[in-house]
Amino acid sequence: MTLASFVTWPDDPRGPQPRKSSSGCPSPNGGISGATARLVVHVYYAPSYFMDAFLLLGGCASSSVFTFGADRPADELRCEQRSDRVFAISGKIDDAMAACVRAKFQPTTRELILNSEGGNVSAALDIAEILEGKRLHMVVEGQCNSSCANYVLPLAGRITIRPGAVALLHGSIDPWTVEKFKRGRNEFLKLQAKAGRSEDRAVEAFDELIANTEALKARQAEFAHRNAIPPGWLLYREAGSDRVRGLADLPRLGRAFLVEEQMLRSCLSATITPYQEDLRRSVLNLPRRFLLSWAGVTPSGKARCTPDPSEGPAGVP
Repeated sequence: MTLASFVTWPDDPRGPQPRKSSSGCPSPNGGISGATARLVVHVYYAPSYFMDAFLLLGGCASSSVFTFGADRPADELRCEQRSDRVFAISGKIDDAMAACVRAKFQPTTRELILNSEGGNVSAALDIAEILEGKRLHMVVEGQCNSSCANYVLPLAGRITIRPGAVALLHGSIDPWTVEKFKRGRNEFLKLQAKAGRSEDRAVEAFDELIANTEALKARQAEFAHRNAIPPGWLLYREAGSDRVRGLADLPRLGRAFLVEEQMLRSCLSATITPYQEDLRRSVLNLPRRFLLSWAGVTPSGKARCTPDPSEGPAGVP
C-alpha cells in the first residue's frame, strides 16, 4: 500500500480541498491543497519493492513528487518557446513533455526556465539529450526536482534559483536500486497473484521490469559519463551499500534532499547565482523546516561532492 504525506501553507479560508494532480493522476486520499497555497509538498511512500520500481521509473506515481505552488491548468503544464532565446518547461516530465520539447525547442535558445516536480526517468533523459552541449542559463522558478534535477540541471552553463524556488534530489537508477528490486521478486509475485494475474504473466512482468531498470541504469551511466555528472549528485550507491559514492557529509535522515548552495557548487560545473540567504529566509525558516522534515525532506547542509580519481561518474570506470 502506498502512503502519502502532505505539507501545506494554507491560505484558503475553506481549508484543504480535495484535488487531483495536474498530471491527471489522482492523489492518494484525494490529496490536499489550498486554492492559493504557497507551498504544497506531496510525498509518496512505497514500502514494497515493486512499488519502489514504479515510483522510480515514472508513471502516475513518480518516485517522489514535491509540488511547490498552486496547481495550474493541464494545458499550461508543458513546454513553450517564449522567444527566440527563452524556452520553458513546466509540469511533470513524461513522454508527452519529451515530445513537446523535441517539437518546439529552437537552437537559438540561450535560457531555459524550469518548473518541474520531475517524473519519468526515460523521458527526462530524452529531454536532457536534446539539451546536451548547449550550456544554457537555467532558471528554476518554483521547483526542479527528481529527474529534472538529476538530468537537466547538470547540463547548465549557469544556474539561477529564483527566490522561494527549490531543487530536490532523492536518488537515481543505480546498482543498489536494481538489487533492491530483485530482492522483491517474491513479494511482487504474491501481489500480482492477489490481483488475479497468472504466475506466468507475473513472472514475465517482473522480468520485464528488471530488464527495463537495467537498461535505464546503463543509459544513465553513459549519459553521466558524457556530461561529467558526479555520482554524488545522483546519490549513487553500489549494490549492497547504503553509502552514497562521491558525496561527503550528507545528512543521514531524509527520503529527499533539498539542495543548498554548497552542494550545488561542489557537484556541478555551472556558474551559480548565489541563493543560500534567500533559501534560508523563504524555505528554511524554522516553521517550514519543521514541516519539510515531517514530510521526509532534509536540507543538504554541509553535503558536498568529492573527487574520486579511482571511479568515473555514476558507475562508469
